[in-house]
Amino acid sequence: MTEMADYRDFDFDATQRHAWEEFTLRLDEVLSVMDATADLTISAAGPDDIPTRPGLRFSMVRPGSITAFVTGSDAGRATAAEAEQLRALGWEEPTDAAPQFHAEADQEASSGLAALASATLTSVFGVLHPVFLHPDQLAEILQGEAAWTPLTPRKLSREETAVMPGSRPELDSLVDDELRRVFGHPPLRNEVGDVAIRVGSTMVFLRSTTDAAELLLFSALVHDVEGRSRACEVLNDLNVETRFGRFALHRDRVFVQLTVPAQPFVPAHLHQALAHLSQIADGIDDDLATKLGGRTTF
Repeated sequence: MTEMADYRDFDFDATQRHAWEEFTLRLDEVLSVMDATADLTISAAGPDDIPTRPGLRFSMVRPGSITAFVTGSDAGRATAAEAEQLRALGWEEPTDAAPQFHAEADQEASSGLAALASATLTSVFGVLHPVFLHPDQLAEILQGEAAWTPLTPRKLSREETAVMPGSRPELDSLVDDELRRVFGHPPLRNEVGDVAIRVGSTMVFLRSTTDAAELLLFSALVHDVEGRSRACEVLNDLNVETRFGRFALHRDRVFVQLTVPAQPFVPAHLHQALAHLSQIADGIDDDLATKLGGRTTF
């Protein structure tokens, strides 16, 4: 059986809503204790060569009162489209004293200003998620960043120790050594260097890339597939449901593929990949052959 992917029930919209709700609460907390010693600027992410990024600046203009100023995307000024949206959200028009769109709130009632800020960042400036914001201070609070405490590592086993191959022949040599340890005999390579491994009713092949950057494991699960359209539908569903491996139709054969990064090469990763692909290849080929009207390798 294939292992199900962990993201099948992921709700992107709900995740965004929750993130902005959390950001709004955190911003309210910051504004409620803000003092006159420093402004808070929250900018939208953008190219480094832009001198002024759109965003908001919060200042304590007088004791107990916070004012938010809008920095537009036109060199700090709001574009016509942005101005129309800002008016709809309830921002006050620029004046001689305050040449930017602005909004003022009592510090004890800063939640409304925080909500207005979130609505402006999302709807006016199109910020998808708070991770795309750049606060000039308090990022650890506003974005929920936590200090990372390094763990004391345990001693790695031989299989867990990384080795950096300098070329494809070096990588192939490392792979051969591992497969010899697993199977008790030298691996069988064909004329192009692919390693063939018998797994139940199918074969798993292993191939290194020319730049020695990764190992490609693949297996032909079903041969002589009758209907390509039907096969594509079935394989698309499998690609969504399967945690490891990617299914593809090439001509009249169904392949499953899994890649292992090899810079550096970690023997344990190869062992895990072989186990996962072998489980898929030997566990699903008969069922696939029945669904697609083909035959298994053996």
